[in-house]
Amino acid sequence: MSSSSSSEEFQVIFYAAIAYAQMTEQTYNALCNNAAESAQQRTQRYIYINHEEANQCLIQNYFHDNVTYQGYYFRRRFKMFKRLYKRIVEDLTMEHSFFQQRFDARGTPGFTPLQKFSIALRQLAYGITHDALDESFRMFARTTRDSLNYFCKTVLQMYGPKYLRKPTRNDILQLQAHHASVHDFRGMIDSLDCLHWTWENCHTSHHGQFTRGDHGHPTVILKVVVSHDLWI
Repeated sequence: MSSSSSSEEFQVIFYAAIAYAQMTEQTYNALCNNAAESAQQRTQRYIYINHEEANQCLIQNYFHDNVTYQGYYFRRRFKMFKRLYKRIVEDLTMEHSFFQQRFDARGTPGFTPLQKFSIALRQLAYGITHDALDESFRMFARTTRDSLNYFCKTVLQMYGPKYLRKPTRNDILQLQAHHASVHDFRGMIDSLDCLHWTWENCHTSHHGQFTRGDHGHPTVILKVVVSHDLWI
């Protein structure tokens, strides 16, 4: 083999090795950059939500002496009267430690019972997702979900034995007597009036099933018997 041909082969191998080294270096740099970007994406950014300011805003809107929204708006947005709301808040706070205001290791106060109870009622009243009220209540999805979960369980535990138990024979007789004295229908515990409640969050696919011509919008009928003392 001549010296010229050997030199050409050496140059080819040399440049191929340089190209392979450059390609390897570029691949390594790309992998490092992707790993760094993935690490930055996985790292959660701290967000100061200032839930104390949200609590003050909630008090000013509904529970202050000079409230921003009067009783009509409270009834509309929480689906109950304010006196009933306060009574349930007191019972929940005494029954379950989750609804009590707690402090972290730095001494910073957590969410108040009003905030946790209000966020649970808003989810039930409007049928919204856990993170839909983050901007107004300054509460992340996990705490919002826990508030609703503990609210439902605690309410069933506290009020279930009294208001959700099955009626006995004596209970039926008392309901019939009360209905006869008020409406003059003896032997009856139900009502003749079928009240249609507006279903504001009805799915579009269900509109035709729950809409009547005399109403023009989706409605539902609450098929329960409620006594004068609110026993269901």
